[in-house]
Amino acid sequence: MREHLPKLVIATLLVLIVVVPLLMRGGEESVAVSFDGPAEKLILYTPHNEQIRYEIAAGFNRYRAANGLSPVVFDWRTSGGTSDLRKQVLSQYEALVRDVSTAAEAQVAVDRGIGADVFFGGGEFEHNMLIGGIEVEKQKVAVVRPVALPPGLLEEAFPEPTIGGEKLYHPDLLWIGTTLSSFGIVYNRDLLTMRQLPEPLTWAVLADPRYFGDVALADPGHSGSIAVTYETIVKREGWTEGWALLRRTFGNARYFSSSASKVPVDVSTGEAAAGMCIDFYGRFQAGAIANADGSSRVGYADPIGMTATTADPISILRGAPHGALADEFVAWCLSVDAQRLWQYRAGVEGGPVRYELRRQPIRTDLFTDEHRAHFTDPEIDPFGQAVPMPPGIPSYYSFVAPIAHAIAIDSHDLLKAAWSAIIEAGPDHPQYGQMLALFDAMPEELVIPWPDEQIAANWHSILSDPTHARHAEVASTLAAFRATLRKRWTTKDDELADRLAWTAFFADNYRQIVRLASR
Repeated sequence: MREHLPKLVIATLLVLIVVVPLLMRGGEESVAVSFDGPAEKLILYTPHNEQIRYEIAAGFNRYRAANGLSPVVFDWRTSGGTSDLRKQVLSQYEALVRDVSTAAEAQVAVDRGIGADVFFGGGEFEHNMLIGGIEVEKQKVAVVRPVALPPGLLEEAFPEPTIGGEKLYHPDLLWIGTTLSSFGIVYNRDLLTMRQLPEPLTWAVLADPRYFGDVALADPGHSGSIAVTYETIVKREGWTEGWALLRRTFGNARYFSSSASKVPVDVSTGEAAAGMCIDFYGRFQAGAIANADGSSRVGYADPIGMTATTADPISILRGAPHGALADEFVAWCLSVDAQRLWQYRAGVEGGPVRYELRRQPIRTDLFTDEHRAHFTDPEIDPFGQAVPMPPGIPSYYSFVAPIAHAIAIDSHDLLKAAWSAIIEAGPDHPQYGQMLALFDAMPEELVIPWPDEQIAANWHSILSDPTHARHAEVASTLAAFRATLRKRWTTKDDELADRLAWTAFFADNYRQIVRLASR
């Protein structure tokens, strides 16, 4: 027996390694309701956190029970951020069409589905990528289908189709917003006081040299919300100015997490003084550690006029095995009962059961005194505060992750060394101007070719005024610049080649800066 003991121990450990994660897995989640019949099932890909998943499942099952319907088991697929999940979904659909040769055959194959019903959460870009779907014989095949809503619900939920110029739903209902997101800064008040740091109420504060080593950031290649945050800065500040501000912020960063939810937690525990995050991550963390009087060492700020308010959509996947239930779920998400869950305090009538989600409802009729009396954040006013982007600003979303990786994530140690050298050298250093020029330099293909210096210096004010004589010229220059970048990447290999070349460009500049600082 003794000689078999090591084998028995190893076998037992192997069983534990396999079984325990399965027992602890948060994939299927149901909420107990009283009903004699069998439960139905809904399979969802989502980046939403555990608190949202719980309250949404509980709320939908309360609605089902009140209407004499069977409970629903929610099978959540949550392994990654929005970008990661979208890639997983597309790769599964691509496997379905691997052996087909025409777009018509691809349509049939896609309609077999991947055994999942819903893609719930994330930003518009990721859902539009699902609409773009997969390519067969140079034709795009969408992997989502239109939502079937009850008559009148769309008009009731959305008196206006946009907020601050951003869509609230797809015109063909291939995605529909369920809540609103804005993007801002979470910060630790105790650390700010201890280190005498300015309160970060604007993006520019995070680029302050005094924040060196004290900023927590996430990787836009994994997190759709942080990619939107970086894009918002570039769109608000301008391409050249935005990347210059981001590069200094990247230089101040402690790390780039693959999970955007890690940032507010680390700020809360003092691992960093501040960081960028989606609004409800910051507000939720502030509330989670609040004192009895409501005060908290964690604060959150939306940079006034410099953020973006966008829809957080839901889409129904092609070939959804529980398609009718998926339509019902989306319709419920637009109801007043569901919308209250996003912002009501826990325990009040109509509010969440356990967790205050601290998100912004997407229905305008939730922003009344009657509802605000039950809000966790009664001061939020997305429809009153959303500021449109200047007309003519193109989308830069698809370029954000590759460029951020080249500038900072793939060579973070070199970037920090260069930024630290510039900070320590100071303006009195004889090479200071050259060092800054190298620090802000971009590869030729990442420089906007403005027609002349007058436009280069005043493009923002010109673009903000649609009546300006040169407005169309500025807008067309930006559109052409974006189109030229887009044409560079006909395959993923093209994108990778650019990313590697740009990484080498920036790394070489950072090394030069360190050498100049030592002279």
